[in-house]
Amino acid sequence: MKKNLKKILWVFSTNVPIPSDIAGCIFPANFLKLPKIIVSQDTESNEVISNYEPEIIVFGKCFNSNIINLAKEANKKKIKTISCFNDWHFKPNNKKEEKQFYLNNLLANNSDQIVVKSIDAGKVIKMNTGLNYNVIEDCLRYNKLEIKKINNKLNLLWFGTSSNHDTLFRGLREIEFHKINSNINVVTNLSSEIFQNLKLEKFKYLKIKLIPFSEKNLLNAATNSSIIIIPLINDHLRLVKSSNRIVDALNFGRFVIKSHTNCHLDLDKYCYVGNLGEGLSWFLNNQDDAIKLVKSGQDFVQTKYSVQAISKKWQNLFDKIL
Repeated sequence: MKKNLKKILWVFSTNVPIPSDIAGCIFPANFLKLPKIIVSQDTESNEVISNYEPEIIVFGKCFNSNIINLAKEANKKKIKTISCFNDWHFKPNNKKEEKQFYLNNLLANNSDQIVVKSIDAGKVIKMNTGLNYNVIEDCLRYNKLEIKKINNKLNLLWFGTSSNHDTLFRGLREIEFHKINSNINVVTNLSSEIFQNLKLEKFKYLKIKLIPFSEKNLLNAATNSSIIIIPLINDHLRLVKSSNRIVDALNFGRFVIKSHTNCHLDLDKYCYVGNLGEGLSWFLNNQDDAIKLVKSGQDFVQTKYSVQAISKKWQNLFDKIL
């Protein structure tokens, strides 16, 4: 690394790191051995600048207006600023999103560079703000798992947050419709709502186990699975999301069945893309081809999304603006 890259400061606004900051910012910052701080509503911007004397400040997801104050102060002192955005679809559904998108807009307009996690997310920002963008994806979040020998036993895994439960039930219905007996582990943040919805569905062919989300539970479930299902909806909400669930699934070395969408198309060649029930039928009848997809997919994400590869993209951006 060039000596001047030591003058880079990474800034966050939450005491407990959020997943998008971890995979998108903290992992590469740690790999590049760059300092990280948390800026609260009470932090003095001038003290941050005088204590660290940065040439570049990189902002993770913004949750308080004092981040904007620091960005403005950095601009006054000719310090380069980079802001990172995810899930910014410009159509807020509630007060929380209204506030988030308001802060996003302020930070974006006080930044020298914008970083997003996909071309599609960048295009949405460009269309709504006129601002240019750089694409730097999330790093792999977990170590790869050994690829399992494929057999006819259908042990499936779905993982994700409650914001994706609508897609989960859509996918379960596709499998149920094809009358395919399957064991499905669902690793997610649990709520009374998901238990109630499962009771209402009355699935006949699916044996579903709900598992509270933790890294340990996810890795255990992935280890015991043969297939990971990723049902998706082709809407404005998912268009701006990162590809990390697909990437993680491929990295786990499991056969991946995902819905067709208009984003992250470079990953489609390593998955079965389409109806989930049809994908399970294809898997049972094409196991040699399935294992080839699994191996090539894991190799691809290990190369493209490793912390080394993503950190190199950050280093290239730093080199460009210094």
